Amino acid sequence: MDANDIMGRIRTARDHALEQEREERQRIADADTADKQGAASVRLATRQAVREALDDILGESTDPAQNG
Repeated sequence: MDANDIMGRIRTARDHALEQEREERQRIADADTADKQGAASVRLATRQAVREALDDILGESTDPAQNG
């Protein structure tokens, strides 16, 4: 596996984390109880941290507020 393959896999993982962030944001919006909203908020924070770490590795920036 060469560096391009590794970077491609990291980019794919980052993109997946970004999509999961969007889903958690929707769960927060759709939550009908504070417990559900709180749980989704924790998951969102975790996914954001993962995405930001992968962005740092890639030297790129993804901003869900700008990208969708």
